[in-house]
Amino acid sequence: MKKQILGAAVICFVTLAFLLVLNDITTNGNQESKQNTVDVYETNEQQGIATVDEAQ
Repeated sequence: MKKQILGAAVICFVTLAFLLVLNDITTNGNQESKQNTVDVYETNEQQGIATVDEAQ
């Protein structure tokens, strides 16, 4: 009896894993990619520059 329940649980787990992988493969690949933005400043217009003096 315990072996049958364990076997059924394994079959359910494998089926669920297979369906999740199949779903990942077949999903629409036209999702918008995230773009990283970078702020560029002129050398004379740098904002918020902090300097740290270390004691030697």
